[in-house]
Amino acid sequence: MGRGWMATCHHQIDRYRFTTGEWFLNASLLAFSIEQDADMLPDVLPNELRIPLVSERMKQILERLTPFSVQCLRVQLKTRTGLINYYLINILAVRRVEHLHKTEIFRTLRKKQVYFMTERIISTSLGPHHILRDERTERIFLSDTLARCFQQLAVTGIHFDEINRMEEII
Repeated sequence: MGRGWMATCHHQIDRYRFTTGEWFLNASLLAFSIEQDADMLPDVLPNELRIPLVSERMKQILERLTPFSVQCLRVQLKTRTGLINYYLINILAVRRVEHLHKTEIFRTLRKKQVYFMTERIISTSLGPHHILRDERTERIFLSDTLARCFQQLAVTGIHFDEINRMEEII
């Protein structure tokens, strides 16, 4: 997608708060705009904040499958053809994803660090979460269940890279 597909935020937002997994209390309606027709927009829309901005359909999927891992903040998106609702996704499950090469164990050390064995499949190691953000790289990891659901429902504007070992993302 070209530059015209990038949504612009019309508020001062502290992007850092989205990287910490902090819950937003009393979040007000946010305003974004894009120079595209509303019926042409994908389910996941790129934006200048680099925070997932998703359609109503995508929001419903996330709330159903990951109710305790995300917070959806309503956005009024101004398009060429009118106003529509989109949602900024605040991923609440933020962990430091690390790996240990010479070990037979998988464990969470301290509250915010997750360690994976070299050969352990990451997508089945997210604990109770179907979606998780790495606090250092800001990469988003999905469970197989959530990724399959998105693929079956033909969610647009998103692509997946299957990661089987941590060495593949370093």
